[in-house]
Amino acid sequence: MSLQFGLLGLLKYRSNTGYDLAKLFEASLNNFWNAPASQIYRELNRMEEKGWVTSSRIMQEGKPNKRVYSITDEGLSAFEKYMHEPGPMRQTYHDPFLLHVFFGASAPEVVLERFKALRNGCIYGLEVRVKEMQEKINNYKTARPDDGEKEGLFWEMTHAYGVFQAKALLQWAEECIKKLEDEL
Repeated sequence: MSLQFGLLGLLKYRSNTGYDLAKLFEASLNNFWNAPASQIYRELNRMEEKGWVTSSRIMQEGKPNKRVYSITDEGLSAFEKYMHEPGPMRQTYHDPFLLHVFFGASAPEVVLERFKALRNGCIYGLEVRVKEMQEKINNYKTARPDDGEKEGLFWEMTHAYGVFQAKALLQWAEECIKKLEDEL
């Protein structure tokens, strides 16, 4: 997925500031796509150059002015084309964590600590972030009675992906921790 299409998809819901888009991105797409705010702003500028979005400034007293982005007809057309193009079932990726594990015989104590950090992150995600995300989905569905249920269904599918992934990572981390602790 190109970040641009994730942003266009969010702008289909409503016009937003870059700051609010970054927050919405974190609250929705973060289960499977990570983008820092700086990258989001760069992409918004590129999309504006392409004519996919427009922006307008809103003057505010006592606060910095806002820049609100809206999807254009060209952006909507590009998004619809993207949605109908065939794509890979799964993206291959480079994972620095797995590179450390693969060469872990050189520093097993370090790898053990990284597995413990992974385990703790998974536990936190399952105990806190999963509940927060489900609340956000439920709030969205309630706030948009006309189409929130339909859109929420698809949000829940990506949320379930994040949950399954966290559970699998947690199980894998715990198994590897046990092996390393038995070995060391």
